Amino acid sequence: MSIFHRGTSPTPAPSGPSDSTGSRRQITHVAAGTLLRGAVTGSTELLVEGEIQGEVRVDAPVTIGAEGVVEGPVAAPIVRISGRVTGNVAATDRVEVAASGILEGDIAAPRIVIAEGAFFKGRVEMRGERPNLTS
Repeated sequence: MSIFHRGTSPTPAPSGPSDSTGSRRQITHVAAGTLLRGAVTGSTELLVEGEIQGEVRVDAPVTIGAEGVVEGPVAAPIVRISGRVTGNVAATDRVEVAASGILEGDIAAPRIVIAEGAFFKGRVEMRGERPNLTS
């Protein structure tokens, strides 16, 4: 049984945009019961259901599952947190903290969603273009 794998998924994640080309997307999966220490980098989507102790810097969406834990900073275009993150989170698109999510660290992103019931301790910095409210 593999600890983690890079696989393909025939369908996009339910919360993500659909891919009209029908192409398969690459996902790196850190399975439950796995502990990784050190920096995690790459250009494929990352799903964390185990534990990572160290920096996560990925050029694709990062999802921390309900049982997933990250102890360190996370940087990606989109960061979805249903588990626990202890560290600052930076996103170029958005950060989403689900009702089951726990985030202890600062958030920096143009769009931020914190669901009712989520735990958040830190500061928020809204980065990016401001919406034009005059039109």
